[in-house]
Order: sequence, then structure tokens, then C-alpha cells
Amino acid sequence: MNKKLRTEQKYFLHKSSAEILKMRLLGIMEKDPHLGEKRTYLIRSVYFDDPDDSCLCDKIDGVGEREKWRIRIYDADDSMIRLECKGKVGNMTYKDSARITRSQAESAINGDVGLCCGPDPVWNRFVMKMTTRGLRAVTIVQYERIPYIWRPSNVRITFDENIASSEMFDRFFDRDLPVRPIMPADKEIMEVKYDTLLPDHIRHSLSFGKMINTAFSKYALCRMMPMSFV
Repeated sequence: MNKKLRTEQKYFLHKSSAEILKMRLLGIMEKDPHLGEKRTYLIRSVYFDDPDDSCLCDKIDGVGEREKWRIRIYDADDSMIRLECKGKVGNMTYKDSARITRSQAESAINGDVGLCCGPDPVWNRFVMKMTTRGLRAVTIVQYERIPYIWRPSNVRITFDENIASSEMFDRFFDRDLPVRPIMPADKEIMEVKYDTLLPDHIRHSLSFGKMINTAFSKYALCRMMPMSFV
């Protein structure tokens, strides 16, 4: 597999602990320029799975090599829509992505891509998966993100809050998409991503209490939460 692999660590934090870590990181890292003057930006993704829920089952079972497909937008804006395949190999992750149009996104969400192949290999692989495995939209995941970056060694640390889900796929691009909270308001998820090594000064800044690396998955939680009410 010729993929650029990155380490990704996740931590489930109380909001008070997250705020302390954010203040520490402000002194050694910079906010992602895409944030602009805003405190957070909104991430909304629609995830796809096959009729056997293979992606969900692979996550729950801890399968060593797995992947999941999603279409992602930011701040409910359709000017930048990305199709992404996020894969995991052992403890490492990779991501293939392609920019797509709103028409392509809506066709995928509606399950009618047919054999609409084009010049982009990521889109073509997605179309093939939909055709051969029956991938279809299964959940929308939405949350607010605060991102920090360290350019010299490509480190990215994010804090995600107000995680919520929805199955109103026809309203995916609506700014007022109705969602259900799936995590307590006083909790956040911190993700630490880097290519090779996490610099010591950043690692030391993240040392706080008994922080435990978790296999938390927003996708899996959003899928399983509605099931618990059936």
C-alpha cells in the first residue's frame, strides 16, 4: 500500500481540561488560518456504508485495515465539497480526497450515481464501491472544531465540540439542519495528528492528568445512538 500514513490519537476530555490545553497550545502553535476571525468552524459529513454495515462492524470489531467514505462540507457552504476515503492501517491513518460538485454530492446522497465516472480516481473508486457494494448514505455527523497547527513537522491538534447527528439527508446543505446531540455538552474530543514524531514541546504541553488515548469514533457513535432507541 503506497499511502501517506499519519499517527492519529484521540482523547475524551471534560471541557474544563480542554480549555486549559487550548491555552497552553496557543503559546506554541497557531490557529489554522482557515478559522479566520471565528472561534470555531462547522464540519458536516454524510457517511456511507453497505447494506451489511461493514464499515460500522469493522470499527466495532477493531479490524486492523479498514476504510470509510464520506462527503464533507464546512460551515454549510457548498462552494467547497470534498469526497474523502479515510483508511486505517494498524495504528496509522491515511486519507484520499477529491473535490466534487454539489450535483455529484446530491447524486451520491440520493444513491443514483449510476456509472458517472470521470477524470478523478477517488470519485471513480467511490462510484465503483456504490455500484458493487451498494454503499448508501447512513448518517450525517456534525460538530464544531477548533484547530491548531505546527507547520515545521505537520502537526495538527483539534478540539471537537457539540457533536450531533441527523438522517435528514435531503437537508444536508441546509444551514438549519435539525440534529440530535450525541455527546454531553461538557465534553470534547481532542485529536492529535502527526506524520512521524510529535515534538517534545508539544507533547509536554499536552501532559495533563490521566489522559487516555481512546478509539472514539464520531461515525460509530452517531450510527449506534439511534439504534439504541429502536
